[in-house]
Amino acid sequence: MKELRILWSGGDFAGSEVAHYASEVMGREARQGVFVLGILTMVLMSGFAVLYYLLGMTSGYQYTFVVLAFLALHVAVSARRVQDVKALYLLAMVLLALSGLACALLAHRYGAFTATLLSTIVLLFMVVPLVPWGLREALAAVSVMYAIFTGSSLSVEGRFAPEAVWTLQFLMFSAAVISLSLVCYASMIRKGHLEARFDLAAANEKLARASQQDALTGVWNRRFLDKHFEDIVQRYRAQGHGCALSIVDVDRFKQLNDTHGHAYGDEVLRDVAAALSAELDADEYLVRVGGDEFVVVMKDDAYRARLERMCRRVGTSISVGSARVSAATPLVPLGQLYLRADKSLYEAKARGRGRVCEAAAGPA
Repeated sequence: MKELRILWSGGDFAGSEVAHYASEVMGREARQGVFVLGILTMVLMSGFAVLYYLLGMTSGYQYTFVVLAFLALHVAVSARRVQDVKALYLLAMVLLALSGLACALLAHRYGAFTATLLSTIVLLFMVVPLVPWGLREALAAVSVMYAIFTGSSLSVEGRFAPEAVWTLQFLMFSAAVISLSLVCYASMIRKGHLEARFDLAAANEKLARASQQDALTGVWNRRFLDKHFEDIVQRYRAQGHGCALSIVDVDRFKQLNDTHGHAYGDEVLRDVAAALSAELDADEYLVRVGGDEFVVVMKDDAYRARLERMCRRVGTSISVGSARVSAATPLVPLGQLYLRADKSLYEAKARGRGRVCEAAAGPA
């Protein structure tokens, strides 16, 4: 039942995250599928128009298939512009339904289901799998065509020979079963492929994130800072903010390690990271650059007061050195800003630790 439920609709997947990931791909594939359906149908209808002309059939057949060829071309062109998947499915159904209705009207007008007309009907069923829809949508398209031909052949008693009616039913049923089976098989392959791509993308994202995170504290590491610093600053500037880079150092950390052991030191680092992170907004970043040293990248709005709150929040004494670049000044490279903040950190240490010191404006 679970597999059937997934196959039932082209947009249903085992999880909402996979469905969200696949929505863009499904839209692109739906446009391509309806485009191919329109082009192939146009070629088929043009071929039938030529065939009827060569067979010397009445002009009604030729005109009908020429009109259907232009309709199919219009659907193919429209498919390139339509974005909504449901609208694309509806477009494909309309093309198949109108083509089927035209064939049924031809049969009524000339009183027979010719061999060429029967082959056209079969081909209409067989092109259904070209569109990457689910079983529900494909079944709807097939049912509409089946109802048109069945209702048409039985609507006027004695209009068609019983052999023609039964032949039509056999061909339609066989073509419908094959067509729907191909839709189910293609849907299983397509969804399995999309789920595999989602799992691979998620694994790559997780791996990339892990490579930029500190294993001990869970905050960002130096690789993240080097890679994303300029982007962060540019994003702050776009919002009208400057950037403050602060180096946070745990005071007398070596003494803590020597007195209480490394396990205790690790716990102190985790507590410090948690306390610092609690003061940051979603678009501000805490980075562990090594040992007991952290870097805080934040917007420059009241950043001094916020840094002092961090110092009070952290249970262990910390020293902070900061450097700021405003939104109006030229972009300062990470290395230069880091050096200015580092000099401020040494000043904070020299003045007795447990405090925040700011670098003067200007180059390092």
